[in-house]
Amino acid sequence: MAVYILTQFFHVLPMIIKYTNFSNGVHNINFTEPAKNLGLQELFFGNIEIYCKMDKSAHQIVLDCDLVFQSKLICDRCTKKFESELKNHFQISYIFTHEPDKTDDYNVKYLSPDEDKINIRDDVYEYADLSIPMKKLCKDNCKGLCPHCGINLNLKKCACKNEINNDVWEPLKKLLDSTSSKNINNKLNR
Repeated sequence: MAVYILTQFFHVLPMIIKYTNFSNGVHNINFTEPAKNLGLQELFFGNIEIYCKMDKSAHQIVLDCDLVFQSKLICDRCTKKFESELKNHFQISYIFTHEPDKTDDYNVKYLSPDEDKINIRDDVYEYADLSIPMKKLCKDNCKGLCPHCGINLNLKKCACKNEINNDVWEPLKKLLDSTSSKNINNKLNR
């Protein structure tokens, strides 16, 4: 019922695998869904493609899935908007049991033998979200913005002088100089 309510109000569709329709063994299952049908329209566009290999046995089901999708990102260096194809891989084991154990492993889930389907929509959502890189770059050699005038250095050069003064030892040198001068003054005052 919760899936129905989500689908009704947020236009989020479940991604159901009815595993009782498959015999034991390895099966390929593919989904292609628009990002908006999965609730991913804010970060992604177009279709999200999911390629799963389901290995079903009498005691467990192992899903080995690959995601492919398009994302709209903003470069962290030059603030340019760009589109990128992202990919992610995940594997989840579903173990049949009458008494599910609690586990900290996100990739192990328990199924009652009375159930006949798996909804992978939440897993697809999470792994798509996790695939967004921490550092978003429009290209690997992006030069970014000038820290003084703000011009995009990928498009043209600026006349600013960028002196890089990153001497991590400077505070210690100052301390050494100040203590040296105190020692000299102490010796002269004696």
